[in-house]
Amino acid sequence: MKKHIKYILSMATLASIAATGCKKEFFNRPPESQTTVGSYYQTAEQVKSSTNALYAAPWFGFNTKAGWSISELASGNGRTGSSDVVAFGNFSVSNGNFELSAAWNSLFTVIAQSNALLNNLPANVPSSVPASVVNNALGEARLMRGLAYFYLTRLFGNVPLIENPLDQVSNFQTVNTNPVTDAYKFIIRDLKFAEANCTVGVAGTGHVSSGSASALLAKVYLYQQDYANARLEAEKVINSGEFQLFGLDIAGQTFEDLFKIANNNNKESVIALQWLANAGYGFGNAVQASFAYSSAITQTGDGYGVLAPSFDLIDAYAASAGDLRRKATIMLPGDYYTYLDQAQGGYTLPANASSQGTHAQIKKYVVGSPADNGGKSAFQSTGMNTYIMRLSDVYLIAAEAILGQSAAPAVGHGLDTTASTTDATALKYYNKIRQRAGVQQKTKITFRDIIKERRLEFAIEGDYWYDLCRLDGFNSKTHQIAISIISKQDRGDSSTDTPPVRYHDGTYTPKDADFLFPVPATEVAADPNLVKEPVPYVFK
Repeated sequence: MKKHIKYILSMATLASIAATGCKKEFFNRPPESQTTVGSYYQTAEQVKSSTNALYAAPWFGFNTKAGWSISELASGNGRTGSSDVVAFGNFSVSNGNFELSAAWNSLFTVIAQSNALLNNLPANVPSSVPASVVNNALGEARLMRGLAYFYLTRLFGNVPLIENPLDQVSNFQTVNTNPVTDAYKFIIRDLKFAEANCTVGVAGTGHVSSGSASALLAKVYLYQQDYANARLEAEKVINSGEFQLFGLDIAGQTFEDLFKIANNNNKESVIALQWLANAGYGFGNAVQASFAYSSAITQTGDGYGVLAPSFDLIDAYAASAGDLRRKATIMLPGDYYTYLDQAQGGYTLPANASSQGTHAQIKKYVVGSPADNGGKSAFQSTGMNTYIMRLSDVYLIAAEAILGQSAAPAVGHGLDTTASTTDATALKYYNKIRQRAGVQQKTKITFRDIIKERRLEFAIEGDYWYDLCRLDGFNSKTHQIAISIISKQDRGDSSTDTPPVRYHDGTYTPKDADFLFPVPATEVAADPNLVKEPVPYVFK
């Protein structure tokens, strides 16, 4: 926590980031030859560009490995033998895990930079800059701060809520955590400000809009089992017309097309991280390097196949007959992609491809070579956006909220996975996503149906673990439903035979304590209060 307070003590930090990028040395001292905050926020364009840094580099540590290690390995979507992250898949993560620290550090860096803008901009912008421009920038910063806290509290539970780090300068070793319920109140407050102040209809530029804030609010309310507000916010987004579904609302495009660099900031994209492939390490999307089966795909010397789909995820797609999302998400031997390795007429996954023992590889976020992408990919770096939310998420939130309103358990109690609805509106929202996937429509849906659909729609997009964690109710300390699902997952590997023989040695049964991760040991050493009882947050 100490370093995240130090990050924003320099009054020149944010302006130097906007001008030069997010190099670490600019966090720790004022730049010697850069514009300072006092002279930077002088025009509307400068204020607008001041938020650019919030969409990429601060998220790098979370996006590159930590985020998917948690979401895909812990959830059972993925499998790896890589020693640095395998603990996420077998529920043996310690407080000394490097990637766990990377997640904490990255998310608190997002918060630190958001706070830098929020605390510096209002005092330094001249009256000649329109108030709407200033408020939009503040709204973007508050959305990003709220988003980072949404991840943090779902991962670690009680976390410190920081608005102005200057308040902690003299006592950074005694910063307390605040309760999960206060964290959600804080997040909602930030998102409501963003909803009221962010510009309408600009998500296609890569910046978040008022509609982006509404969508994220819907998701936050859903996690709290506040189904009325979740539906209200989700339908606000759906009815606005700001966003559209590829392949349904937008003809000529498919689900698979969502994961091409050429379609960054498309009409389905609600919130997305923005990456630059050729700006140096730390500024591009590095996940292709881990996901791609081999350098024959990337042609940049990487492509390590560190993550592969689990048998459980493979089986989930097999059970969804004809699902068009499968090939866009995971590769099976013999799958052919015209837009990968285009110079050689396309790419076919070899029959013996099995980097992690499951005879399948990851496709989502694998975009190919520089030649395939107009030069927008490089070694351990592509320009492919990272989706945080897509419109399909909003549709499924709305469908679940309608079901929740008719069959809602008390807040804090697990979802009744057998409860169902035949509500026409809920079915319309749910079946739009299945229609795009090319699978059979349903005339009745349960909570379990929706969670399964969410898995197939968002696999390898960092969502399924959090869905599993909420099955037993908001802020629940027990996870009976999730444990039952996870304990039945096939997370094992197989022989090299054709067809392969599965080894049934890959099942794990997590404990209730495994649904929150330990605060990194380095942070606890700097501030022992981080593992003490939380203190109620004093809202200003």
